Amino acid sequence: MTGLSLEAISSYVRDLSSSCSAVRLIGDSLFAGSHDGSLVSWDSSSGVENWRISIAGPISDISLDSDIIYVTASDSLHAVDQEEGSLLWSKQLEGASDYVLAGDGIVWATSSVYELEVADFIEATIWKFDHSGNELERWVMAERPWHIASDGSGGIILGLGRPRCGYVRVSPKLGLEHIQLPSNSPVTCGSVNDTEPIFGHADGSVSTFEDSILEEGSLVTSIALGPYGWISGHEDGSISMKTKSETLPGSIDCVEIVETIGWASSFDGMNVQIMILGEEANTIFHDSRLRQMDSSSNGIVLGDDQGRVYFVESEIMQRRINSQLEEPENDSKNSDLRARLRMLRNR
Repeated sequence: MTGLSLEAISSYVRDLSSSCSAVRLIGDSLFAGSHDGSLVSWDSSSGVENWRISIAGPISDISLDSDIIYVTASDSLHAVDQEEGSLLWSKQLEGASDYVLAGDGIVWATSSVYELEVADFIEATIWKFDHSGNELERWVMAERPWHIASDGSGGIILGLGRPRCGYVRVSPKLGLEHIQLPSNSPVTCGSVNDTEPIFGHADGSVSTFEDSILEEGSLVTSIALGPYGWISGHEDGSISMKTKSETLPGSIDCVEIVETIGWASSFDGMNVQIMILGEEANTIFHDSRLRQMDSSSNGIVLGDDQGRVYFVESEIMQRRINSQLEEPENDSKNSDLRARLRMLRNR
């Protein structure tokens, strides 16, 4: 992919006001949140901005249910009208907010408390609200959750760190139930599609509810599950995807999978590299750390530390790679021009 930048293979690039801290592709909409609390909605196909609001950041997670966007940010949970971008209600949580997951009129959120003296999380709270912001129930536990997913029956699943590890299932009938995973190592990340979730662990292993599908190695920093498989990124820069394995310099910040194409971004303290794993592995350099990715059936969105949000459609990306529309010597000038155009668009 010599001579092509991330911007060159993107269908469009949009700007936030500060470092991107959350991205979501949901239906026809692209949502992104920033470290300073900007929440923006765009039409995913055209890149046209629908609305932009500001709340107290950083924004940590985004979920959608029945035309309401639910956002965890700083120490609060917010509900925002999807169509108008108006703030409907806010609820303060205990500690720093982490995850949010909404469905069937129920909003689940988690928050955690970090203790500086022990340099670790000492307590986490699971919150259950209705769509109007009324608190229905809450649970307190010693572990911080590192992944949230629906259990398919009105409850949620949370992957846990130390001391218990494993996961908890929170259901309307059974309440909070702790269950061990095949790996006894702390959960560091997770992903889910229409089947059961997949978990990454501190010892480098990857597991489902029943099986370990990747043996021990370097700590799993990010994992994604697609319709045809999974991809995991690790602290030592290694990437695992089905029968493939690759390595990037530094540590993997985030991974994502679109159909059968895997994406991974690494940072070695100075340089950022993106690897795209299709039939062949292609690598491009980027000028800012990429920590956020999300995908839909035909594309992927990536957010970087400069607050830029890139939307890459699979067909357009492949066409631009094949035709080599961007020459290496011209890409820098074209990139500067595109950046000026984005600045004018955002005024």
